Amino acid sequence: HVFVNALTGGIEMVSTDIHAAKNRAVYSANNGTSLPGTLKRSEGGAATGDSHVDENYNHLGTTYDCYSVNFGRDSYNGSGAQLRSTVHYSSNYTNAFWNGSQMVYGDSNGTQSAPLGKSLDVTVHELTHAVTSSESNLTYSNESGALNEGLSDIFGAYCESWSRGWVVDAAVWMVGDDVWTPNTPGDALRYMANPTQDGSSYDYYPTRYTGTSDNGGVHWNSGIANLAFKLLTTGGTHPRGVTTTNVTGIGIQKAGQIFYRANRDLMTASTTFAQAKTYTEQAATQLGYTTAEVA
Repeated sequence: HVFVNALTGGIEMVSTDIHAAKNRAVYSANNGTSLPGTLKRSEGGAATGDSHVDENYNHLGTTYDCYSVNFGRDSYNGSGAQLRSTVHYSSNYTNAFWNGSQMVYGDSNGTQSAPLGKSLDVTVHELTHAVTSSESNLTYSNESGALNEGLSDIFGAYCESWSRGWVVDAAVWMVGDDVWTPNTPGDALRYMANPTQDGSSYDYYPTRYTGTSDNGGVHWNSGIANLAFKLLTTGGTHPRGVTTTNVTGIGIQKAGQIFYRANRDLMTASTTFAQAKTYTEQAATQLGYTTAEVA
């Protein structure tokens, strides 16, 4: 069934009579690098007793449910693709990534990070790369790459908030805080409410990173999108006072709908920050939000 907005002509929702279901498969690389590795737990299987396997399995389910309940999306491709994940990748590997067909998580060393797949927002982050690949397919370099990274952080925050009954507190804006530097309370991989706090991210477009490292600053400049989403959600001013704008917040539910629609319907592989501003405004209009809410 396709539901069309009679005023705008835009597609509001697509539903099907076919019941969608999660299809998770969590593997172990056994501290090697061959993928996907050894299957440890498939959909509906009993807990294994391996905390990295079992917690990641649960986080995959929460991520699927977040996209299904809030956006009517059946897996990352919208068509029920299997959620395939590999944990215990390599040795002391402090990273997680989407390789085009599956998610991969290292165990780290217990000091810099706990096992990455134990974090909900990190899991959402990686799966959102797959969603973006299926939709706007933002090129992973320069401004489009920073938007790609930003969307992954944004939906990590959105789904974390949803999983907690739409709570929006300081922890929601801290990326990977539940695994990053476990011996340092209150620390995180990135800080969406104050991006420069991590020592490498940027939070203001005129002073963004323009070099060639980090694929043209895809992680570092993601702070620009992250802060925009945070301020759209909660309202407020720039954390470092570089502008005088006082944003009126519209809440995380509306903000998430705007960014999801922009990624799904409007952004393209080469979208820049300036274009993303236009597209999020267009998405807000399509959703029926007022100019005052999104200006």
